[in-house]
Amino acid sequence: MLKFIGTGSAFNTKLGNTSAYIKENNTLLLIDCGELTFDRILSLNLLSDVNEVHIAVTHCHPDHIGSLGSFIFYCHFIKNIKPTFHAANSDFIELLEIMGVTEDHCAFDNCAFDPTVVIDSLDLGLYFMKNNHVKELMSFGILLVKNPSLEEHEYIIYYSGDCCDIEDNILDGLKEGNINYLYQDTCKADYDGNAHLSLRKLCELIPKELRGNVYIMHTDEGFDFDEAEGLGFKVVEIEKGGENKTMRKYIVWEFVEHEGWESHQFDTLEKAQEFKDRLEKVCSNEYILTLNLDY
Repeated sequence: MLKFIGTGSAFNTKLGNTSAYIKENNTLLLIDCGELTFDRILSLNLLSDVNEVHIAVTHCHPDHIGSLGSFIFYCHFIKNIKPTFHAANSDFIELLEIMGVTEDHCAFDNCAFDPTVVIDSLDLGLYFMKNNHVKELMSFGILLVKNPSLEEHEYIIYYSGDCCDIEDNILDGLKEGNINYLYQDTCKADYDGNAHLSLRKLCELIPKELRGNVYIMHTDEGFDFDEAEGLGFKVVEIEKGGENKTMRKYIVWEFVEHEGWESHQFDTLEKAQEFKDRLEKVCSNEYILTLNLDY
């Protein structure tokens, strides 16, 4: 089963960018890496005891690739790991190259249209399947098959990425028992032209007897989780804890005339930003906000 670093939509930042992972046998598979994801990877210490990293990406929107470059660089320069990048569109390579990511930092050998990938250390097959999201770019869901070489697979998961409907072959697979679990982009918003699938439409597509196999993710602000669970669906939860012993301190540096720089420390970014904003309204001093990591 998948674990989640974040479960929110692009603008529902309090739940983080939707990103899932599997960590087994010293291997990490990360699905999508939005603006907030890299920070949460460090907070969860997900790279502890990891010597092999795979990254699968569904599409190019910032809440799905916003910190991808930073994550790849961290793996390469700090952890001495060369990740393998999996996507269904080789255009991702050009985007990463604009960020300065090259084949020295990351392997692109499985980045081709409609790839079929097997990660041996996880005994997991990845199959990219085109879906409907927005007209401006291509978007894909991912079929994850455990024990792909065996006739009877341990499980088959479909991870929708972002999409506004569910393809017939996915629905048929769920109804026929060929797909065990469906992780589906679902939102409260319900209007014509929506790029995401509303809870109302999800109810129309999924029979009541199968809703226990459907996990709702990528939820927007105001989404009613109690309603969704009352309708028989499951809701993904953000992984908490981790073994990270890094202490984070947000520091507001204040330049005081005749005295120099003074520091004010806070345990959250929100508190530090609020302090900085408040002082800037009443003082003419110079202020700089930084992040300090104590190990």
